[in-house]
Amino acid sequence: MTQFKKTKLAAAVLAATVAAPASAVSWSAGDWEVSYTGTINLFYNQLDQSAVNAGNSAHLQEGLLPAFHTMKVVGPATNGLTGTAQISFAPDSSSGKTDGQNKSGEDIDMREVFFNVDGSFGTISVGRTLSLFSRGAILNDMTLFGVGAIAGTDTGGTTLGRIGHGYTYAEFNTRFAWKSPDMNGFNVEVGIFDPSEGSGGNVANFETDTPQFQMALNYSTSFDGGSVSLWADGIYQEMSGRNDASGFATTGEVKTHGISLGANVAAGGFGLVATMYDGEALGSVRQVDTNSYQCTAGQCQEAEADGYYIQATYNVSPATKVGVSYGETNQDNVSLVGAVNNTGDSDIERSNELTTVGVYHDVNSWLKVVAEYNDQKSQFGNISNISLGGFIFW
Repeated sequence: MTQFKKTKLAAAVLAATVAAPASAVSWSAGDWEVSYTGTINLFYNQLDQSAVNAGNSAHLQEGLLPAFHTMKVVGPATNGLTGTAQISFAPDSSSGKTDGQNKSGEDIDMREVFFNVDGSFGTISVGRTLSLFSRGAILNDMTLFGVGAIAGTDTGGTTLGRIGHGYTYAEFNTRFAWKSPDMNGFNVEVGIFDPSEGSGGNVANFETDTPQFQMALNYSTSFDGGSVSLWADGIYQEMSGRNDASGFATTGEVKTHGISLGANVAAGGFGLVATMYDGEALGSVRQVDTNSYQCTAGQCQEAEADGYYIQATYNVSPATKVGVSYGETNQDNVSLVGAVNNTGDSDIERSNELTTVGVYHDVNSWLKVVAEYNDQKSQFGNISNISLGGFIFW
């Protein structure tokens, strides 16, 4: 007989690694344990845009996180092995102003479908979940539970947080990965990922006959009144043009590689996060996107990319945190193929900056309210945003 019970657990909000106050529902079926967690959020945004011919906007939109609904199962320990499995889907709570009732983005976004096998050797993970490159940057970003930057004043779906304004999106990717056991606070994680075949400034057809590789090194320790976390993660991928006559053809190669480093130090209620990344053929938002390389018939040119953010927070009380952060993302010339500045020069750099001031308050174990001021800048104009909203967790 299945027995239902309620327990206090951390919500599996983002790749089961972002802890937030929650009251989860769990039950047992024989030797198996099943739990269901989730979250929904929405923000009111008052937006002021300075770009030419752009208007201001009052807009209701979810923040960086969509709604999450997560089902997790844990199997019985057998012969030194423990199995877990997780499925998370992420519907939107908002739409663009022109989308109407049948809004774009109404499809269910299956963020996570994976299982883990744990033993003395560490953890083998199979399936789709948050990838390793840029994971440390996004999971330590205070705008994860806020709004941050936006893609447009009237758009639907999630906002950007600091994606494209300090780090490249970690993305939810399919992979085989191995994570080592904890070694006095240190662990290593490596994986082979399904490669991404984005299109460059000139649409080309590519083949990826080797996997994408990602890895992460993490270290954490605590001291009297505080803690330190350090991380380093990287990505490498190759793809080659197929010279397919059905569209723009190239025989060039694109090699995507990048590294991200970061630290989170907390002491006496204060917190400081600093992280940076550097690489080539990395998208400013996606790991491989239309701005990360440019190809001709015989060769491809990879864009150089880098970025960083610095964040300082203070816990005014156990339930209230205030914070300020600044970050930017830069990408060199080939990133804006086809775009021109006011001199007609297409050989320009994309640069995005974001300054955020936020207050994050836990009303109780299942309700969080958030207020942010965000000021984002790029060569296309500036957008300032005052946002107020919140989350429910279960």
